[in-house]
Amino acid sequence: MNEKIKKKKRVYFSPEFNIENWAELGKALQEMLNDPILSSGDLIRFIEKYSELSSIMEEVGAWKTIKMTQHADDEMLSKEQADFYEQIVAPAQPYFFELDKKICKSEFFEKLPQERYTHLGKIIQNEIDIFREENIPLFVKENELSSKYGEIYSKLTVEFEGEEKTLKEMDLVLKDNNRERREKAWRLSMGKMLEKKKEFEELFDEMKMLRIKIAKNAGFENYRDYMHKALGRFDYTPEDLYKFHEAIEAAALPVMKKINEDRRKELGLESLRPWDMSVDLDGKILKPFSDTKKLLADSLRMLSRIDPEFSDIIKSMSEHGLLDLDNRKGKAPGGYCISLPETGSAFIFMNAVGVQYDVQTLLHESGHSLHSFAKKDERISEYRNTPSEVAELASMSMELLVTDYLDEFYIDKNDIRKAKKEQLEGSIFMFLIVAVVDTFQHWIYLHPEYSASKRDEEYARIRDRFNAGVDWSGLEQEKEISWMKTLHIFEIPFYYIEYAISQLGAIALYKQFKENPEKAIRNYKNFMKLGYSKSVPEIYEAAGIKFDFSKEYLEEMIGFVMGELEKEV
Repeated sequence: MNEKIKKKKRVYFSPEFNIENWAELGKALQEMLNDPILSSGDLIRFIEKYSELSSIMEEVGAWKTIKMTQHADDEMLSKEQADFYEQIVAPAQPYFFELDKKICKSEFFEKLPQERYTHLGKIIQNEIDIFREENIPLFVKENELSSKYGEIYSKLTVEFEGEEKTLKEMDLVLKDNNRERREKAWRLSMGKMLEKKKEFEELFDEMKMLRIKIAKNAGFENYRDYMHKALGRFDYTPEDLYKFHEAIEAAALPVMKKINEDRRKELGLESLRPWDMSVDLDGKILKPFSDTKKLLADSLRMLSRIDPEFSDIIKSMSEHGLLDLDNRKGKAPGGYCISLPETGSAFIFMNAVGVQYDVQTLLHESGHSLHSFAKKDERISEYRNTPSEVAELASMSMELLVTDYLDEFYIDKNDIRKAKKEQLEGSIFMFLIVAVVDTFQHWIYLHPEYSASKRDEEYARIRDRFNAGVDWSGLEQEKEISWMKTLHIFEIPFYYIEYAISQLGAIALYKQFKENPEKAIRNYKNFMKLGYSKSVPEIYEAAGIKFDFSKEYLEEMIGFVMGELEKEV
């Protein structure tokens, strides 16, 4: 491997150490529990050894997840991932709990440099507080059920104009100028979701009951409050999020209604239907790339114009087979970047079909990858595992930072303006999407006794609350079940509001970039290097922005975006 991707040399474990062998792992864990800590130096070495072990386990687990999602229709790969979790990760949890306590209870912990270790103590104590051994088999089951969502969704295809298409491929048709064709495509896709409605509902209900039990075991009244603590949300409360929802409703919704009303007039329609929201207003479909080779090449040039180092890193990932960009049948939905802490790199997974959104997705996941590289030399694993409010700041900022370099994908100035407009308008619309999903998840777990039909009705009501002018009349059933297309609700519950929090930060960083590019990139690198060694507000401060999601700040940032949009008219 070249300098950009160089596998770390293990310090405390031999290269032959096999974490997939429980006898070997169990022995290592027991030895660590028995290791004497007789000085501050011993404690620091113990923390680093524990972190190295965590990195080994994380990387092995990451590769099993990658393979499982690359071939979501291969039950053997799903079983391998589930077996690793059940036979290795889960049995290790009681040992990790005792190791955490050993660190926090050590007489030497308070003698460590506070600047370096105080935040670590806060993170570990939070993990100790929520740990319950009786939840381990429940986590195993939850992990097994989570993979089933991808299995089901990856197999969904429709027959359209004589060809078999994935649901992701059908999204392309929603940009077609022929409205009848768009409507047919939309109804076919949603019809396929309706066919699987019962299967999705039963899967989610089983997961919901598991999660409720996990929360009860940990001493919480509801799963929402449990997850708030489990996600380490130290700097805001669930009630603060309700205020954020209200701020989005007050500040973002009117702006998107105006944008959509302009869309309706431009298209000459009596009302906007769900299949009218992606079509290009000028009738010309943006085609930024013909294949993923061009997607990557043009994206690398964009990154290079911000900082050549960024381009070099993503190029190295590609050269080492750490990108999987194409959409195909049998591949899990969505996109992600997963860290490979031992390799000192990351892996990007996505489903590109040739639209502008794919460009945004690759740059988004590239931001995550750059974040992984920035903190790869961090010796404390808890500091490498950043909370989502920080992780998404890196990725969502990158989406905006590159918007001035879209000429790498488009020659026509009108196409460049369109693509930038799509990105900027999307940054506002994101707030509404997030508010819907987060509000819905709060409701689900605070009202777990309600039936599946009542749950669907409540989702429709929440969707209506944040509706920016889309006419769903006659499509009530489709609207009610459209939450089932959001994989986060199934696989990573409550991981969603962070997108909106980070979007605010990303807009602020983009504003900084427009005013002083060198300073903004310097601050971008600075906050990424911190990992999670500081609190979230301190990390945002390092980026030169505020950790703030008040109505006033939201209005200020949306006002900036609207100003940028006016320049594109």
